[in-house]
Amino acid sequence: MAGMINCMRFRPKEGQSEALFKAFAEYTRDYPFDDIMHHIINLGDGEYALIGVHHSVESFMAIVNRENRVSEMMREYVEYYEDGEAFHSFSGPVVDHRDYL
Repeated sequence: MAGMINCMRFRPKEGQSEALFKAFAEYTRDYPFDDIMHHIINLGDGEYALIGVHHSVESFMAIVNRENRVSEMMREYVEYYEDGEAFHSFSGPVVDHRDYL
């Protein structure tokens, strides 16, 4: 099965970055992602992205379908974009570049 990668870009509200990171740390402690990699990276200019690398489509969907989704927890800490969205996201299956060797 192909892995999946998800990227969720966001902007914390003014003065809320540390509170958001603390809430994320508590969330991952209380609702672990097992061995699925999830990290927040700094994109600069006040934007960040939550990157998730999933083992399969099924593991990705299990995270998406959680009753207590990480995006809902983060929503109170983020500014909405001009289009009214709290997050700009994209995801898709991993391309195994080794298949092309």
